[in-house]
Amino acid sequence: MPLSAEAPALARGVLCVGFDGSSIASAPLGALRAFAPGAVILFARNAGPSSDVRELVAALRGLTSPGPLIVVDQEGGRVERLRDGVAALPSAMAVGAAGDAALARRLGALVGRDLARLGITVDLAPVADLALRHDSRVIGTRAYGDEPERVAELAGAFARGLERSGVAAALKHFPGHGATGDDSHVTLPHVTVDEATLRARDLVPFARALADASIVVTAHVVVDALDAQRPASLSRAIVTGLLRGELGFDGVVATDCLEMDAVAVGIGTVDAAVEALAAGADLLLISHHLELARAAADAIVTAVDAGCLPLARLQEAHARVHALRERLASAPATEQDVDEGAPLDAARRAVTAIAGDVRLRAGRPVTVISFEGELADNAARSGTAPRPVAERPSLSAALRRRGWKSELMRVPLEPADDDVDLLLEHVPALGDREFVVVTRDAHLSPAQHRAVARMLTAAPDALIVSAGSPFDARSWPDARRVVCTYGDGAIAFEGCADVLSGRAPLRGTLPVRLNGTPTVR
Repeated sequence: MPLSAEAPALARGVLCVGFDGSSIASAPLGALRAFAPGAVILFARNAGPSSDVRELVAALRGLTSPGPLIVVDQEGGRVERLRDGVAALPSAMAVGAAGDAALARRLGALVGRDLARLGITVDLAPVADLALRHDSRVIGTRAYGDEPERVAELAGAFARGLERSGVAAALKHFPGHGATGDDSHVTLPHVTVDEATLRARDLVPFARALADASIVVTAHVVVDALDAQRPASLSRAIVTGLLRGELGFDGVVATDCLEMDAVAVGIGTVDAAVEALAAGADLLLISHHLELARAAADAIVTAVDAGCLPLARLQEAHARVHALRERLASAPATEQDVDEGAPLDAARRAVTAIAGDVRLRAGRPVTVISFEGELADNAARSGTAPRPVAERPSLSAALRRRGWKSELMRVPLEPADDDVDLLLEHVPALGDREFVVVTRDAHLSPAQHRAVARMLTAAPDALIVSAGSPFDARSWPDARRVVCTYGDGAIAFEGCADVLSGRAPLRGTLPVRLNGTPTVR
């Protein structure tokens, strides 16, 4: 018998759990009802047609009273768990290139409206990290840029749009994941900069935007200047001392998923749950295995019984989560006017010329050479399930929809020299036309970088379209025409096609520095 009879229910009530299944027939609703978590998180594996999602969410909300928080990562760009019934947004970095806080708020309001219609109550967005590392595969275009005040303004505006739609916004990943190139999905990153730099740079977007969001998500990153012994998510100095005490945040503090290798390998998911709670977190994410969530709940009760975790700390965490559940469950279903055209507007305004005249020459046919394949993108792939293979969005198809004569040549993301040889044999025979080369993080791929350089030798006037992070843009100093889109989704290519074909003006500005490591500005 636990010393506190309420501890088991309290422990389950501070957990956010994930599950397999995309309908009420396939989801483990009985097990979830018996567990009674404080929150449930949805991933792509749970995302069927919007009618199924709506029915499933309704069943999840009926598990308890008040219903659990229904959580999703719907950032825009690379990280969009739901594809049906929710507007597709360009990346945060595209919004940063557009540079308009009112536009960021309109995007937040639009996706908030769509999530609210499905019954979802929490969006784990926006990202308030800074894009400080060219080699980062985990942040990159998920960040609005590298300038702290500007990121704060845009993240706060997006959060306000969500909140006014009745969906709780969550700033992530506190106190900042942008100063390390390591991915916390697979390793434990360290941020080694001094405290003065952190305070003048990484912490600024969070400090400025805290009032706009109901939730802050902590990072599994060791910040040496603040606590060299523990990841931020498990650090009392960072969560209670800095976030609660110094910055004054009194909303819900959530951890990043405790099944990520940064903490799962080493301390372990179950022990990390207890440590995160002791550090000051309120909502503990265990996104993939319900049996681990059960073990974590048992470990929390054991820690309370042993006196290792004060019951008052568990009660405090539960009270914050419960209060947010009550607020969102009773929020009136009021819809504000939204701008359905905001995503395309943002995608158009994001397109940024780096070199030369990027407009396509009228009357000339176009050959789009696109590097394609699976990028090492753990943030985007988390919680995915096998789906029917669909043709990737392409710039060539977007140009054809605008009346352009365009053909597409797909090239492997990491091409062999023989593949490039074969491609280049055809270039002279294609005659007088526009060549458009779509790159995807070639600055991180030596094979792709070499292939583009060879293409530019064969076709010096080719237009380079940097469709991943913009750091490709300076990879070929002799390139005459370069443009950035900050994403390779359908909405990014639609916006790019409008600009290249002259239907929309060229307005984007770089939201990051391309040469060297950004400094405090």
